[in-house]
Amino acid sequence: MDVKIIGENYKFKFRVSGVFIYNNKILVNKYGEDSYCLPGGYVEIGENSEEAILRELKEEINLDFNISSFLGITENFFVNLRSQKTHGIDFYYRVNLNDENDYEKIDYNRIENDKGGIIQHHFKWIDLSELEKYNLLPSCIKNEIKENNKVFHIVVNDIK
Repeated sequence: MDVKIIGENYKFKFRVSGVFIYNNKILVNKYGEDSYCLPGGYVEIGENSEEAILRELKEEINLDFNISSFLGITENFFVNLRSQKTHGIDFYYRVNLNDENDYEKIDYNRIENDKGGIIQHHFKWIDLSELEKYNLLPSCIKNEIKENNKVFHIVVNDIK
């Protein structure tokens, strides 16, 4: 069961995201009309965040990854695309393919059966030097991804 709570006024979610950089490009997933997010998903009850990111990447991309480092955490208060006030906690991990030859096997338009729900993924590589041109959500992580110097903890409250 995913760690998410839907209350009267807020939705809470606990997510993990994979930062997969290859040849100075980052893999992103199209989200909505003109937005992108990092591959990842919800942590399940009883699962730690490292287990969750490896499981989510296997489900979404259907390839095996390993974690190279923990990057940071965001605590984000925002209104999602369904107009729900949302409180999200997201752990970010730098990841690599277990087999570098699998790079050629990435299916950029993949359909995932997620607990009976069908999710269509549209993956894309974005050059890190052009990351500012894209609406990567949450936007507060763009600099942290490019810098990658230290572990980050970002709190953002966009709900007025």
